[in-house]
Amino acid sequence: MALANLHGMANPKGTIRRRGMMNTEGLDPHLLHAWLAARSLARGLPMPVPEHGGFRVDTGSEMETVRWVFPRMGDGLKELARTIHQPRQFLKVCETSEALRPALPAHWTIPASSHVMRANGPMPRRQLADGYSIAVEQSGPVTSVRIVTDTGILAASGYGAETDGVFVYDRIVTEPEHRRKGLGHVLMQTLHEARRDLASVELLVATNDGRALYETLGWKKIASYASASIVGM
Repeated sequence: MALANLHGMANPKGTIRRRGMMNTEGLDPHLLHAWLAARSLARGLPMPVPEHGGFRVDTGSEMETVRWVFPRMGDGLKELARTIHQPRQFLKVCETSEALRPALPAHWTIPASSHVMRANGPMPRRQLADGYSIAVEQSGPVTSVRIVTDTGILAASGYGAETDGVFVYDRIVTEPEHRRKGLGHVLMQTLHEARRDLASVELLVATNDGRALYETLGWKKIASYASASIVGM
C-alpha cells in the first residue's frame, strides 16, 4: 500500500468495494479510515488523522482524550505504546487481544477483543412491537433513531453515518427492560433503510453478545478489534 494513498484520506468508493475484506485479522487501511470518519461524523468528533501507520482521533472526553486505531499490528503501534504513560489514551487495532498483548509494555490493560462486522445481504424485516413508536432524524450524513414507549420512555436508540462509501452503525442500545422484543432489530432495519448510497459497505463494532444478535440479521465478522489503555492511578 503506497504511503501517498494512506495520506490522501479520501478514496473512490469503488476502491473500498473491490478490496478483499473477509479476512479475520487486520483491515484494509482505506476501509478503516472511512469507518473512523463516519464514526467521527456520528459523534461530532474531529476527522481521523494518519499517524504512526494508523489513524489518530482526538476524542476529548472525560474517559478518553485520544485514540489511535491501526489496521493491523506494526512497528508504529509498538513504538507509540512505549511513549505513552498516562491514562485516557487508547490504542486500538484490528487484531485479537492475544496478538496485541506481546506488543505492549506490561502497564497496559487489554480487555477481551470486540468484532468488526459487515452486513452481508438484505436484512430480514420485522414489525415494531405494540406499545412503541419510532422517530427518525436526519442531519446531513448522520441519521439518529429513537424508539420510545407510548408513555414517552426511551427504549432503544442508535445512530448511522455515511461517508466515502461506508455506512457505520454507532451506539446501538436497547435498554435492559425493553430487550427481547425485537426493538434492536427494528432499529437496525430503520438505519439500514436510511442509507443514501445503497451500495455502501455497512460496518459496526460488536461485543460478543452483540455479535450473536447481528449474526441473526445476516452480519459477518471481518476482523477482530482489540483495545488497550493505561488504567488511571
